Amino acid sequence: MVVKPTSETGSRGDLGAAALVAVVAALGFALLAYLCVETPRAYGYVTPIWLSNGFLAAVLLSSPSRRWPAILLGGLVGGLAAGAHAGDSLLVNLTLVPLNVLQAGLAAVLVRRTVGDAIDLGRPRDMLAFVLLAGGLAPLVIGSLAAVVHTALRGGDLVHNIITWSLNDILGMLCIGPALLVLPRANHYLRERPLTRDGVLSVVACCVMALIVFGQARYPLLFLLPPMMLIAAWRQEVFGAALCSALVATIALVLTLTGRGPITLIQGGAYDQSLVLQLFLAASTFISLPAAALQRQRREIMANLVKARSEAELSEARYRLLAENALDVIAHSDLDGRMTYMSPATYAILGYAPEDLLGWAYMKVLHPEDIPRIADLVRAQREASGRGEVMAITVEYRAFRKDGAMIWLESRPMLACSPETGQAVGVTDIIRDITARKTLEMELRAARAEAEAAAAVKGEFLANMSHELRTPLTAVIGFANLLAEEPDLGGRSRRYVDRIATGGQTLLTTINDILDFSRLEQGRIALQLRPVVIADLVADVLEILAPAATEKQLALRPLGGEAMPERVILDPERVRQVLLNLVGNAVKFTEVGEVSLEAAYDNDKGRLRMSVIDTGPGVGKADQALIFTRFAQIDAALNREHGGAGLGLAISRGLVELMGGEIGVASNLGQGARFWFEIPAAIVSTPAAEGDDEAPDFPMPPPGRRVLVVDDNAGNRELVRSVLEAVGVEVAEAVDGEDGVAAARAGSYDAILMDLRMPRLDGVAAALRIRAESGPSAKAPIIAFSADVRAGPLDPVFDGATPKPLTVMSLLSTLAEALEPPEPVTA
Repeated sequence: MVVKPTSETGSRGDLGAAALVAVVAALGFALLAYLCVETPRAYGYVTPIWLSNGFLAAVLLSSPSRRWPAILLGGLVGGLAAGAHAGDSLLVNLTLVPLNVLQAGLAAVLVRRTVGDAIDLGRPRDMLAFVLLAGGLAPLVIGSLAAVVHTALRGGDLVHNIITWSLNDILGMLCIGPALLVLPRANHYLRERPLTRDGVLSVVACCVMALIVFGQARYPLLFLLPPMMLIAAWRQEVFGAALCSALVATIALVLTLTGRGPITLIQGGAYDQSLVLQLFLAASTFISLPAAALQRQRREIMANLVKARSEAELSEARYRLLAENALDVIAHSDLDGRMTYMSPATYAILGYAPEDLLGWAYMKVLHPEDIPRIADLVRAQREASGRGEVMAITVEYRAFRKDGAMIWLESRPMLACSPETGQAVGVTDIIRDITARKTLEMELRAARAEAEAAAAVKGEFLANMSHELRTPLTAVIGFANLLAEEPDLGGRSRRYVDRIATGGQTLLTTINDILDFSRLEQGRIALQLRPVVIADLVADVLEILAPAATEKQLALRPLGGEAMPERVILDPERVRQVLLNLVGNAVKFTEVGEVSLEAAYDNDKGRLRMSVIDTGPGVGKADQALIFTRFAQIDAALNREHGGAGLGLAISRGLVELMGGEIGVASNLGQGARFWFEIPAAIVSTPAAEGDDEAPDFPMPPPGRRVLVVDDNAGNRELVRSVLEAVGVEVAEAVDGEDGVAAARAGSYDAILMDLRMPRLDGVAAALRIRAESGPSAKAPIIAFSADVRAGPLDPVFDGATPKPLTVMSLLSTLAEALEPPEPVTA
């Protein structure tokens, strides 16, 4: 049985266990010390055996190392108490008891360093380590030292004391140590080697022989006991050896102390008798314990051999059964390629009997075009084996059935090597019919090509729909915003205008969500990383959503910004988009309470964590698995209270994963929700320049400049004219690309706003022609003015872009940046 310490937990329960084992060590050490001193003294003998050290060593080896200090302390206390009771002086007690405890500790350390934390006396190595180190070396070293100290304190013959002391300790260690390590685990050993009639009789015979030998005092029959102990060890292994060692030692000591047994025949007094008894018991134990371990190992080896043979026979039968019933062909050939074995599946796959294709006949079924390729692969595999490499090959080739039909086969040839020499002796192959799979692959390739074509059509459709939907929305939202600024607008009219602007913005958000999700699926969104102040980004998001929260009387507040680094690297537009989705959802679904936006930064991992916490109705466990999927809505009934296309969270997940992060939710129904995401965001090491955090003034293009607006939608042209003429910019119009090229050729303009999708000539082609011609506006900045500017990078011909539907700030800032004069080049 392996005596293995439990794992260290440092818990309060472990402290209690350590205290308990310390008490057991103290009581056991003291009781055994008392018996070993007082019992022999009552019969006029000196102590023939010292059991306390063996007891303490066994307790140490049965316990985790973390409990050793408590056990040693308990043994020390018990030894001091026993010494005081025996009448030892304080100096003798304080000198010899620590040496006894040291001997037990040294024995445990030596054994554990040799066999490890787990000791199993059933293994010869562990048994020999215990017998030689704990039962031999430790008692000899510490016992001799204790005898020297004892002689110095009490006098006597030094050699006599060393021999007596060492033998006492050796005998005690070997008698009680194995018994304490084996007998408490007797169930395991008995399960491993159950009690048999012969085993029980051998133990009983050993005890009877011990009673016979030590029950009379006429004949020195000590030589009869070791064979009986060996028989018990042979029959009952470790359990029998440990049990017999303890029983024989007990019988011998009790009867000798009462004046019986052959030991009393020895002349010379109690010292010589004790010495002979100790030598006899030590020699008997030294013989029986290792013999028991060797017998256990022998039995295990024999059992393993029988098991291995049985498994080999079973494996052979199993492989034969598999080969004969396998659906694939199992084949073997020599190194020249001649088939030497083919399994019965040959008939089902190829229509030939296995014996029909042995030798070179298999080559006749292969497609002539595939034979050279197969030969090259097998030759490459053989060469790799010669270099000591293992080359796994899977080859697909064509073959002809007996009925003439062509089929596809898959082969996995592996070199078969001799177990004696390791040299390749042949090729073992698994041959599978993959005709159905190849057919399916061709069908899948065709289906994939069709799907890719459909995806391309879908992308083009979405692009066209984006343009067609955003173009009228530009006019709707733009004119609604301009109309809302009219000072003489009545209350009812202003409310209607606000409803138009809100409806247009809602429709624009849905269109943006659909297009963003499409671009995410196609991998067409690129990150634009730059230094960002997180506090400003949070403030922007909360400012945008503040009106919606105020309308519902919800508190909207930031958390955790004080612990953030000054600036981090990320894509602010994408992070803002995710935050707007999460905070917007929280505001939409929360009726009472508050919504918080918490920011935290992990300096060790360099990751930013944003959390949106609300006091809304919460999200059930079943719904949490759905809310990040596209078109998923928790309140998806026809009469649902909240709107939306169900794409916001799916887009948020896609954007977070694109940024290398993760997103999730923690919530219980009725207890609010916490939506969070975490992304990598490196800290900007250089300090921000002074004034970086100040908000720039609203950009305005210089008055008096001339701008050409090229757009096929009259409403959009009128909207742009209204915005630009209000700030002093002169506007000219062109109805399509051809008209725009002609206008740029005929007149001089400071900038050109160019729609990308127009009849006759699109925006990119028109811009390229303007640049190529040497007209007065050939070098003027050309600004892309279209919904398509969100889809990806612009053509280099453009100097900027403003999206549709336009906003006044976007239009004016983009135009102001394009009209800004270039900085002079300094030498």
